[in-house]
Amino acid sequence: MKKTALLIVLFVLVLLPWLALLILGGIWLWQQHYLLIAAPILLSSYGIAWILSQKLQQDEPLPPTLPSIDPDDRWSPAAKEIWDKIDALAKELNPADYPLTDAARLAALAKRVVTEVATHFKPEAGRAELDVPLRNILFIVEQVCRDMRELLDEKVPFSHLITVQDGLQVWQWKEKFKQFNYLRRTLAMAASPFTAIPNELSHFFTGKLTDYPKGLLERWLLQALVKKIGYYAIALYSGHFPPSAISTIETEQEENALAKRPLRVLIAGQAKAGKSSLINGLLGEFRTTVDVLPVADQLRLYKLQQPDMGDVLLYDSPGYSENDFWFQKNDRQLGDFDLVIVVCSAMQAGREADVRFLSELRNWFGVHLERRMPPVLVVVSHIDRLRPFREWDPPYDIENPDNGKARNIREAVETVAHSLQVAREDCVPVCLSTPAACYNIEAVLACMVNKLPDSMRTQYLRTLSEGQRKEKIMLLLGQLGIRRGQA
Repeated sequence: MKKTALLIVLFVLVLLPWLALLILGGIWLWQQHYLLIAAPILLSSYGIAWILSQKLQQDEPLPPTLPSIDPDDRWSPAAKEIWDKIDALAKELNPADYPLTDAARLAALAKRVVTEVATHFKPEAGRAELDVPLRNILFIVEQVCRDMRELLDEKVPFSHLITVQDGLQVWQWKEKFKQFNYLRRTLAMAASPFTAIPNELSHFFTGKLTDYPKGLLERWLLQALVKKIGYYAIALYSGHFPPSAISTIETEQEENALAKRPLRVLIAGQAKAGKSSLINGLLGEFRTTVDVLPVADQLRLYKLQQPDMGDVLLYDSPGYSENDFWFQKNDRQLGDFDLVIVVCSAMQAGREADVRFLSELRNWFGVHLERRMPPVLVVVSHIDRLRPFREWDPPYDIENPDNGKARNIREAVETVAHSLQVAREDCVPVCLSTPAACYNIEAVLACMVNKLPDSMRTQYLRTLSEGQRKEKIMLLLGQLGIRRGQA
């Protein structure tokens, strides 16, 4: 504290003589009638100093706002992983190493991006970038060129009028003109400071909006080019975006058919947890005709329609135990569903079988990174049997419990959520004693609807391979001169 006070005293002692000199000098100039002559000279000196300081600093303005180039939210985890690497590569590029006028270097950069993407998806291939049809490579070139043209039209003024040669000449003259401009402003400030000062203020504010250095513009375009190449390379090598040779009308018909495919919902749980009762409750809530279709491996399929979700297929699976799981004969069945509902009894203390089931599910999708794990909901059944046993007077507010029954329901839900490592809001307490006395089924339906976007993304990746096979067949038929109606 003492040291700070001494520094302040020292600063005041150094500053006081200069302040006194400034005040006394101003008074003398005013008395001698020299103030109006001295003021322009002083302002001119400080103005010139300001211009020179600008030349030394030359703060670069921000580049134009780059249109958002983001990954497709339907992409698989493997696709998003390599996208992050391409995005990091784009940010680290130096425009001096890849001039936009050097086609050879840009081609090498494009090959680097494509090779890195291809190797990521096909690490076992010797030259993974070649393990793709030639038409796909041409498709990448076509799409990138189209997008870059649109980018230039939207973000670079006069890009549709100025030729490449004109643009290079403008950039060469820009630096020379900048040096001349500094000289002009300095002379103007010395000749007439009162006139030059407003012009300098105007230049300060407008220059921040119009003076985009060549280096920043080059970096902006280079990053956009790399991201576009990476985007389409990921889409193609991961199988998300096969170039279709089918007509636009037929392609739209295929996309509409894909959007109308029913969601597959797996109802899983231990024996006597209430799976069948949950399905009966949902069917009663939907008020629709039900078809029961037998399927392989002991699964039962219920076909129904729901207004907010369209067609829905409910798969009722056999009850599992800690050492007996119906899907062990064919683990691919774990990837056949777009939403998984696990039914857990609030009266059953053992959760090991449920934990193992979800662990197997997560492990399967951890290996198959080209797929997306479906969202998981947990239905906590038999809440009417919790203490106090004879009390059952729904509805119950478990968010703000005001009695013992509600508190016990909340505790059971939180215990299940913690054991199965799922979010608390994804656990729904229900009563399934009889179809007429079902409680909170509408909450299950609401959660299913909330998970619909994630379920649709899961369905997209699940059905992608089927669409690719169909696209290849249709293309082959077209090449052989066989129309779609004749096949």
